[in-house]
Amino acid sequence: MWLSDSIPIRTLRTLLLLLPLTPFLSAQLPVPTAVPAATAAQAATPAPAEISDDPLGRATPHGVVLGFIKAANRGDYEEAAQFLDTRQKGTLAQKLAQQLQEILNRETSIELNKISRKPEGSQALSQNPNREQIGVAVGPSDKLPIYLDRVKRGDDPAIWLFSEETLRQIPDAYQNMGEVAPVGQNLPGWLQTQFLATPLWRWLLLLVALVVLMLLGSWINRLVQPVLRKIAHRVAGPAAVEHVSSIRAPLRLLFFGIVLLVFGVTSDSLLGRAFWHNIGSIVTVIAVTWLATRTMGLISELLVGRLKRVQSSDKIALTGLIGRLSQIGAITIGALVVLHLRGINLTAVLTGLGIGGLAVAFAAQKTLENLFGGIMIISDRPLRIGDQCKVGSVEGYVMAIGLRSTRIRTFNRTIVTIPNGQLSTMNVENYTFRDKYWFHHIVTLKYDSTAEQIQSVLDGIRALLKADENVETETARVSFLAISTVSDDIELNAYVLTPSYGAFMGVQESLLLRILSIVEAAGAEFSLPTQVTKVENTGNEGSREQGNK
Repeated sequence: MWLSDSIPIRTLRTLLLLLPLTPFLSAQLPVPTAVPAATAAQAATPAPAEISDDPLGRATPHGVVLGFIKAANRGDYEEAAQFLDTRQKGTLAQKLAQQLQEILNRETSIELNKISRKPEGSQALSQNPNREQIGVAVGPSDKLPIYLDRVKRGDDPAIWLFSEETLRQIPDAYQNMGEVAPVGQNLPGWLQTQFLATPLWRWLLLLVALVVLMLLGSWINRLVQPVLRKIAHRVAGPAAVEHVSSIRAPLRLLFFGIVLLVFGVTSDSLLGRAFWHNIGSIVTVIAVTWLATRTMGLISELLVGRLKRVQSSDKIALTGLIGRLSQIGAITIGALVVLHLRGINLTAVLTGLGIGGLAVAFAAQKTLENLFGGIMIISDRPLRIGDQCKVGSVEGYVMAIGLRSTRIRTFNRTIVTIPNGQLSTMNVENYTFRDKYWFHHIVTLKYDSTAEQIQSVLDGIRALLKADENVETETARVSFLAISTVSDDIELNAYVLTPSYGAFMGVQESLLLRILSIVEAAGAEFSLPTQVTKVENTGNEGSREQGNK
């Protein structure tokens, strides 16, 4: 009934395979344009964009920060110095780059994914659109804003560099930073080997943390599961107990995401913190989304089970629809949050979805027709789960009302599936909504019955219908309908006050038996079919007609 559990698992596997590579691949993507501007010391309006082919990726604020960090982590301070807007050259520039690296690693917390990937920057500083603040270095005595400036050198396109104003304060900030012994410096050299911007000993620590997490999760599960099972059994019955275990997997993944976030906070380098924060955030979002869909499904199952127990069939389909739509909404929100964390422009994504939605709408007209038909059926409630109905030539009991189709079990015990779009345009006869049954019969007496006999039958049947508590006396009618050549007809019209077909059949049987007694007591007889046979002779004997009654 609910969304497939394999969808979050497949999504998670794909993301976990691709995420470790994305921080390093992002710097290699070509940036199409750059905006020429004045020098960093001047605030000017950006000129029209120019094509930038900067080999170091300095066309955007994000590119210059990531490129500097990667070059400094490799120990290539000669290349790292090319990301600085400084007049110092050679060894002095490389030393300045090393000091900036130490400050970024130890004193700042910069979120790389939030740094603008646009050539013109985010223009957050409206007074100077050529300057971008990416973070603040917190020292023992003061704070040092970290700025990037967009500069233009000669005829080359404008590029982004670490601001000269920031770099002038780096030596003093570095001296005031103090000496801090790196964590793990006394470990063997092979444990300090870097892999994906993380020392090997931290990978081992993460492995140990995961083992502890699994043990802790198993212990918590043993404590919580009995309580949840007991609540589910009390609310919706034994059938809902098995659904409680469906939230174990997303809870474990959520704990895993939290461990990654904590692991990233303790990293020694800015790139390591960004890397683990990126993965931890996305894993946590996926876990929360997965947990939300499972929880919504569990709540819906419990509510549906409870509605079945109290026989509130009119709300079962609506509860199922709300549950499924809530799951779809949770997955959609989770996907948008993941895209936002990866730095993707959601405005462009939503615009693309709007344009793509039109194409999908034309290509999937029948699917959308069935979807809206299901919503109309659930909201208008011409049918409910468990109702006895007749749809076209199909008669039976409604088994399920989904977003695409409605299933009816016929009296032959077969299942007929009717698309909701087709069902919404068909004539639907719902027998369950019937509040009373029509008791209608024609009593045919022999054509030679006397007036006294007919009057006696009329009076007896009228008294019978008036005295029976199951008959609606206000609308009961007994009329001498017609005199024909073969019978005298009496018409009976009455409503039996019962919504149950089985109860109606019992009342009808009792009434018919008593009507037989009334006819017998009046001395009248029921008219039987009459057949007339005519025999003709070809001779002179004439003809002979025989009547057989």
